[in-house]
Amino acid sequence: MTTPDHETTRRELLRRTATLSLAAISARGVYEVLEELGGGPARAAAAPPRRRQEQYLVDNVEIILDNGVTVAIPPLYNDVITARLTTRTTWTVTALKKAKTRVETALAAVEAPYSSNAAGLTMVVGWGLPFFRTFVPSLWPAYLPAIPGADPRQYAVLDAIRFPSDDASTVLEDNHVMFKFRSDSSAIVSGAERALFEDQNSKAYIGDLFDLTSKRIGFLGRGFDKPSIGRTLALAAGVPGAGSIPDRAQLMMGFTSTQTQALAPDNIPSFETLPGVTDQWPSGYFAAGCAMHLSHLYLDIDTWYRSLDFSTRTKRMFSPRTPDQAAGTVTVPNGPAQVASLTEVKQDAANLHQSGHNSLLQLATRLGADVTDNYGRVRTKGAAVPLREDFNTLDDPFSWAPGGVGPADKPGLHFVAFVPGHHLFHRARLAMDGVLPDGTDLRQAPYSIAARDSGINAMMRASHRQNYVIPPRRNRSFPLAELLT
Repeated sequence: MTTPDHETTRRELLRRTATLSLAAISARGVYEVLEELGGGPARAAAAPPRRRQEQYLVDNVEIILDNGVTVAIPPLYNDVITARLTTRTTWTVTALKKAKTRVETALAAVEAPYSSNAAGLTMVVGWGLPFFRTFVPSLWPAYLPAIPGADPRQYAVLDAIRFPSDDASTVLEDNHVMFKFRSDSSAIVSGAERALFEDQNSKAYIGDLFDLTSKRIGFLGRGFDKPSIGRTLALAAGVPGAGSIPDRAQLMMGFTSTQTQALAPDNIPSFETLPGVTDQWPSGYFAAGCAMHLSHLYLDIDTWYRSLDFSTRTKRMFSPRTPDQAAGTVTVPNGPAQVASLTEVKQDAANLHQSGHNSLLQLATRLGADVTDNYGRVRTKGAAVPLREDFNTLDDPFSWAPGGVGPADKPGLHFVAFVPGHHLFHRARLAMDGVLPDGTDLRQAPYSIAARDSGINAMMRASHRQNYVIPPRRNRSFPLAELLT
C-alpha cells in the first residue's frame, strides 16, 4: 500500500520522465525531485581559495560520526559527461592548441565564482588513452606515467578490461574525454553544464569541440540523520525492493561507503606520492594527477534484500568475520583494524565457502606496511590507497541523447576510483573476483567460489567501463597539445 505522499512523488517522477525528450543537456530530469525532498547538508561556501593541482580532491569535506565511525559527507550531486572530439573539426596542431586554450579559459571561468568545497563546485577532467594515441601519438610514450624499472616499459595507465565476473556484454568505452561535476547544489552543476555545452552565447561555451556520448547523473544521499534519498527516489520510481532500503542509508545497498578510514587520505592517489609506483616524482608532467576508473553498474536491489537477511548482507559486503551488527546499522567499521589478512581470507573461502567484498579488496587496496611517501609523510599500515566516489543513479545513461535521458527506474551505481595507477585498480578488481594478489585463485579447488558468487558480485552487473588519465590542474585541458610542433 502506498501513501498519498508516495503517490504524489511518484506521479511527479513519472511526469518529469515523460518530458525528458524535450530536456536540454543541463536538465536534471527526474533528479529535480531532490530539490523538493531536501536531505542534503547545509554547508557554507567559503571564499574561493587558490585551487589545488589535484583535480580529484574536494576541500574541507564534512566529517560526521555514525556508529562510532568517522564518515565523510561528499557533495550530493555527481554528474559525468563523456565525449569524443568532434568529427566536424580537422584536428591540426593549430586546432588542438587553440582548443586547449579555449577549454582551459572556459573551465576557469565556470569555476571561478565558487569555492572548492562541497557547497561550491569541483570539476575533474580526464582523458582516455584513445585521445593520446590519436591526437598526440608522438608524445605520449615519453610522458604518460610508467612503472619505474620495468623492462620492457610498462605504463601505469592502461585500457579498461573485462573482469571475470563481467560478461561479454560489458562495453569497454573509447571516449576521448570525460568531465565530472560535483556540488551540493544542482543549480551550480546545471549552470556549469549549460555554460560549457549548451548555451552557445556563453563565453565559456565549448560544446562545438565535442560530440557528447553520455550524461551520467547520480546522487550520494545523505542518510544518517536525514531520510535516505536513495530509498525515497527508488520508492518513487517503483524499483522492486526499494521499501527494504534502510531509512538512514547513504546508498541503495544499505551501507555507508565513505568511512574515512576506508578512503585514501589527501593525495595518496596521485601518481607521484607513493615511492616506486610511477616515474612522476619529483617533476613529471602528470605529477599531482592520477589514474581513474569509471564504470556503470546495474544493481539488483530486489534480490539483495529479498534473498539475504541483514546478517548475511553485512558479511557479504564486509567479511564473514564481521561481528553481528544491531539491526538497522548502516555504518560498519572499515579501518586498518578491520583489514583481513591473506590467511584469514583463504580460511574463510576454504572452510565457509564465503568471501566478503571488502575483505577481498583490502588485500589489494591497503598498505601492507608503514610507508614514508615522497613528501616525507608516514603512511601507516592499513591505510587505503584508492579514493572512491560511488554514487547511485536511477536512469539508463546509455539511452541518453542531447534531448534527454532514458528510463528512470533502473537502479544503478556510477563507480569512480582514483588510484596511482590502473594496474593497482586492476589488481583490486581481480581480488574482488577471487583472484588474489599472491596469485591464489579462489575460483579453483579447494575453494571453488565462482567469480559471480564472490562477495556482492551477484547483485551487480557492469554495463560500461573505461579508464582515464587525470592530469594535474595545470595540464587538464588537452594534455601534451602545447608540446606539439
